[in-house]
Amino acid sequence: MKARLSSLALATWKLSGEVDRDQAAALVAALEIRTGENPCVDLLEASGGAALLLVLLSWYRECENRGVKLTLTNPSEQLMKVAELSDLHQLLPFTRQTAAG
Repeated sequence: MKARLSSLALATWKLSGEVDRDQAAALVAALEIRTGENPCVDLLEASGGAALLLVLLSWYRECENRGVKLTLTNPSEQLMKVAELSDLHQLLPFTRQTAAG
C-alpha cells in the first residue's frame, strides 16, 4: 500500500502504508507545520526503512526551524531498529503512546 498522510485533528496526523523514495518529497511537503502548533504523527501503520527515516528527519528539521516540537508516536519495531542502527533514535522524538493520548 502506498504511503498516505492523513490529518486526524488540529496538528494531529497519521502516516500509513509503505514509504518509498518516490513519495518522500511529497510526504515531507504534506505535513502542515504551523508556528505555535506542535505536530504529532502516528506511525503505527507506517513502514519504509530509509525512505521513512528521510521523511521523519525532514519533518524534524522543519519543526526545529519553526520552533515547534514534533512527536512521533507508535513507531514499529523495525523502524526503531533502523533508527538505532543509524544512531538516529536519540534525535527523533519517538514515543510509544497513541496519538490520541
